[in-house]
Amino acid sequence: MPSAFLTASQRCTCARRLIVSAGPTGDAFVTVLVRLSATIRVRPFTDTPEPFMGPVVSVAAATQVLAAHATLLARGGTTVVPTVSLRPYTGLLAPGVIDVTAVRERADEEMFSPLLQLIRVPDFAAALGEADATRYGLAGGLIADALALYARFRDEVRAGLINWSQRLTGASVGGQSGNHRPAAFFAADYGAYLVASIEVPELKLPVTLPSGLSALEPHAKIAMVAKSNPLPFALCATFA
Repeated sequence: MPSAFLTASQRCTCARRLIVSAGPTGDAFVTVLVRLSATIRVRPFTDTPEPFMGPVVSVAAATQVLAAHATLLARGGTTVVPTVSLRPYTGLLAPGVIDVTAVRERADEEMFSPLLQLIRVPDFAAALGEADATRYGLAGGLIADALALYARFRDEVRAGLINWSQRLTGASVGGQSGNHRPAAFFAADYGAYLVASIEVPELKLPVTLPSGLSALEPHAKIAMVAKSNPLPFALCATFA
């Protein structure tokens, strides 16, 4: 939830794409994702209790998000969690999830919006290819029990931020982002390929959930899903 929807996704390193394995394990993960998304409290920051997220930056930005959602649906996307306006003439939006697996030629562009694009893939090799299919540098987060999967992801994907069993929202570089953005001749003097990582070998439940989230039971089931299969995975990727 924080990776995709922290600060109403108003930052460049919030997750834009969630790449999940096909099959029963991936289905169970998506089921928990849907249940958790429904618990997110979206309100003005002055509300009590404190919400998890507030509005996007403007009414115009909210309108653009809803239009982008409609465009993805028209191109073959399927609504998993609807993105809707919660209050007219405000930027308050319910965070949404849309399955874009069947959408061809998805736009390689960043949307600062609480709209997570879900992509289902048959295997880990396909997940790596999907995560890397961007001209921008990307950040990736991996939930997995197998260290070999993490090592492969780290070695093969062009990412500036790679976290294992930890949320995203850090800094990243690569592609047309950060210090690899096409620039002047002397860019070679300051450009470097840097990778930052936070690694936790075992997926554990937090002691407390962030403000504005509830339903610890489905959150606990995420850990159960990750441990019930020797090779489950879910990659979060963002255009940074």
